[in-house]
Amino acid sequence: MITYLKGILASKGEMLNGGAFLVLEVGGVGFQILTSSVTLLQSPAVGDPLTVYTSLIVREDLMQLIGFLSREERDLFDLLVSASGVGPKVALALLSELSVSEIASAIMVSDHKRLSSAKGVGPKLAQKIALELKDKMSKWRDEKLDQYAGGQTTMPMNSTSIQEAQAVLLSLGYNLSEISDGLRALQSTNPAVESLSSEEILKEVLRWLAVHPVQ
Repeated sequence: MITYLKGILASKGEMLNGGAFLVLEVGGVGFQILTSSVTLLQSPAVGDPLTVYTSLIVREDLMQLIGFLSREERDLFDLLVSASGVGPKVALALLSELSVSEIASAIMVSDHKRLSSAKGVGPKLAQKIALELKDKMSKWRDEKLDQYAGGQTTMPMNSTSIQEAQAVLLSLGYNLSEISDGLRALQSTNPAVESLSSEEILKEVLRWLAVHPVQ
């Protein structure tokens, strides 16, 4: 599987049938990579160096290379297409309409309305996505939090209070790295964090994030 490609951005734009693409030249070979409209807007100028984190979709009659500017987006794409009824087009539509944090939060709290704001995602599909991916999203989120914390946290990530606080933080636009830093800071000052309510955890983490802005 192609995990990432590093090269020169040869061209970029919108597909005639909808969607966006990048063409990355690597060793004299041009790879067409389908992507989200957000990635298209955030990509550098043509001719600049670029690393794209990719997922290869292989079917009987089709091979598609999907890519993003961050591993987090690529991993979330892989998670989304694991749900029945969600193909690359729908997953890209979600990532074009909503941020990683917004998608994670919507799935965790079963916010069907937010998910259905993406093109091609109706109410029934939004419900199916939330139902099928809620447990997987929780596991993925906890793995990411532990990764960003460098394995240093012993906080019970699966506790209801932690999950509720994380869902709110994600909905407020904080990313997994920021949330991990805040939870780790809280744990260092309050070893009995598992006894706190979700409201108390949220209050303390927000207080810490307010005085420790991301650089």
